[in-house]
Amino acid sequence: MVISFIPSGSEILDIGGYDGSFLLKVKNKIKKGYCIDPLISPFKDDKLEFIKEQVNNKLPFADSSFDVITMIAVFEHLRKSRTIAVSEAYRLLKKGGIAILTIPDKFVDNILKILSTLKLIDGISIEEHDNYEVSETIEIFSKYGFTLQKWQKFQLGLNNLFIFKKK
Repeated sequence: MVISFIPSGSEILDIGGYDGSFLLKVKNKIKKGYCIDPLISPFKDDKLEFIKEQVNNKLPFADSSFDVITMIAVFEHLRKSRTIAVSEAYRLLKKGGIAILTIPDKFVDNILKILSTLKLIDGISIEEHDNYEVSETIEIFSKYGFTLQKWQKFQLGLNNLFIFKKK
């Protein structure tokens, strides 16, 4: 869903990219990509760098470093650091740059709890979702100077795609 919105030749930061798999998928499309996640194994090659770090303070990049920042299925996990992530996204994006997010609907939390209870899934940090109200995303990003470009539900309405632009 997100790949089609990534401009060719862009420099991208994937916040909360877990294992870097998204950047590996778009490697041939982008100029340079960084993934920040507290669980990632550090890695670096000519195009990609994976950095083991949490998003709870200023990230190690210069202002206006990126064309695109992605947060794929991570924003609902950030709780206390949501505003830090949005503030840093604004600082790090070039003028006209975009932030792309996917956020599951809070109804998904109930589905995941049932599947976990039935031992059909494991390893998902359900407790971190905290029934996040997806519609609050627009207000949070607007407060930091972003404009909403797109909000689209997908996967039978269980997931949300947001694209915000830095003014």
